[in-house]
Amino acid sequence: MAISFLTDANSTVDVYLSFDPSIELSDEQRAAYLSKGIFNGTSKDDATKFTLKALSPSEREQAEIMAGSFTRSEFGRLLWIEAPSDEKEKAKWQHNLSIEEKEAFASYQAYINRVYLEMIRASLVSIDGNPASLDDVQNIRPESHRVQAITELVLHIQRISLVGDQGK
Repeated sequence: MAISFLTDANSTVDVYLSFDPSIELSDEQRAAYLSKGIFNGTSKDDATKFTLKALSPSEREQAEIMAGSFTRSEFGRLLWIEAPSDEKEKAKWQHNLSIEEKEAFASYQAYINRVYLEMIRASLVSIDGNPASLDDVQNIRPESHRVQAITELVLHIQRISLVGDQGK
C-alpha cells in the first residue's frame, strides 16, 4: 500500500533529547535523528526517555484551538510567513517593522509557542516510565534546555503524527 495511514492514535514512541549528556550523537547522527527519528547514537542507562503518543488530526486541531487559533493574529501569521530565514536578515527585517507589525508578529509567535505547549500536553505519556505532564517539561532547567526540549519534543510529535513512527 503506497498511502500511509495512522493505524493507532494510541501508538507511542520513546525519544531522547539530543542535548542529554547521557546521549552520544555525532553531528550527522543528530541531524538524522531530529529530521527522521532514526536514533543511531548511544545512550547510557541514565539517559532520560520521553514517551510520546501520536496525535490524531482532531487532537492536533484541538491543540490549536486550546492555543487560541480563533483569536490569533492573521496579520501576524502573514508576517511570520514572510520573515526571512537567515537570522541576521530576519533581525534587520524585524527591526524595520512598524510598531503595529511588531505587535502582530509577536502575537502570532506567542500563539505558535502556545500550540507547541498544547501539543506536548496532548502527546506526552511518560518520562522514564513515570506518568508525566507538560509541567514536568516546563520545569527543565536551565532555560535554554527547556526551550530546546520543547522544540525537540514538538519535532518528534509532528513527525510521528504526520509521517508515522518510522520517519521518512
